[in-house]
Amino acid sequence: MGANRIYNIIAIILIFMGVLLAVYPVVGYYSLIHIKSPHAVLKPGNRFVYAGYYPFFNLVMIYNMTYMENGKFEVNFTLCNQSGNESVIYPLYSTYRSGQIIGNLSPIFRKTLILPTNDSLIRTLFPHGQVTVHALNYSKTVKLTERKYPFSFDFSPNSVGFPVIYVPDLQGNLSKKVDLIAYYRSDDRYFARTLVIIGRNAHLRYPSMISGLPTHVPIGVTPEQLDMPKFIPAELVPNGSWSYVERFPTITVLSLLKTNVRPSSQNWLGAFEASFTQFSAPLDYVFILAGIFLLILAGRSGR
Repeated sequence: MGANRIYNIIAIILIFMGVLLAVYPVVGYYSLIHIKSPHAVLKPGNRFVYAGYYPFFNLVMIYNMTYMENGKFEVNFTLCNQSGNESVIYPLYSTYRSGQIIGNLSPIFRKTLILPTNDSLIRTLFPHGQVTVHALNYSKTVKLTERKYPFSFDFSPNSVGFPVIYVPDLQGNLSKKVDLIAYYRSDDRYFARTLVIIGRNAHLRYPSMISGLPTHVPIGVTPEQLDMPKFIPAELVPNGSWSYVERFPTITVLSLLKTNVRPSSQNWLGAFEASFTQFSAPLDYVFILAGIFLLILAGRSGR
């Protein structure tokens, strides 16, 4: 076997390996997860788990939600104390410890409710295309639009794939304040990726905040929108008062922890580009460039 033929074979193998490294995250997710998963929120048996950590109060709340045959959601709510180090929530789309809560949790309260699809919690977590956002006495219902800043889609080939991220369509300076109010799109509805829960009475605790409304205060959803007062008795919240809790500008961030539903709106082209230029690089470049170099050597040795 001539040297140029050996060079050609090795070059083809190296180029193939470089291309495989770049495309496997996308092709692997599509063939192993995406086509085998449901893509609609309102399908019996579909499950969503959301979790949020109260940094001020050392509390973790978990919503475990299942859509049932009767067209309603069964919501199992758990409130936990955390002991030792602070709990860390790694949401479903995280590239590290995806879908986990790390920390010592001790459940202190549980409650189960059956909620219709027109309940405030369901409408906020799974909207049709509009969501109501708040900032102190500022309130507006806006449509959801594709996010442009700081990035437009997630790259999580082991869980949700490469879904387009949708955020409230706010203009001007407000547009950059809703990064953590984010949704994915399914076949029938949107479902929440992250939600900032804010206190609408924060100006009572921090009077200077009111002068910056609405550009210098947090924008998010309220505890009432997520049925928190309905699930959590007042005696279990700090100072035994929801009015006290709502004096904190940011109460918590609620994140998607687990679901069997996969977003239907995926940025496939962007995923290939990101995989090739960022997540597989520079190893894919090394293989491809080495292969091209060997092809050049093979061409010269064949003269």
